[in-house]
Amino acid sequence: MAKDILGEAGLHFDELNKLRVLDPEVTQQTIELKEECKDFVDKIGQFQKIVGGLIELVDQLAKEAENEKMKVRSACLLYSGG
Repeated sequence: MAKDILGEAGLHFDELNKLRVLDPEVTQQTIELKEECKDFVDKIGQFQKIVGGLIELVDQLAKEAENEKMKVRSACLLYSGG
């Protein structure tokens, strides 16, 4: 009865019989959500590192392709005599 009255007032007892403002179930869900968010942020950080490495690789390949194109143009100019 007393727990019902307290519950209606927004007060709850946890498993250690401490008075809490949040329902223990809501508190547990909040903790789980916090852990999921941390995992998500960690995964996003890993993803950013991977993508950063991929971007660097693509930039390097683009520079190498440009260098090869310049070599081919130079060779064509030398071959054509102009």
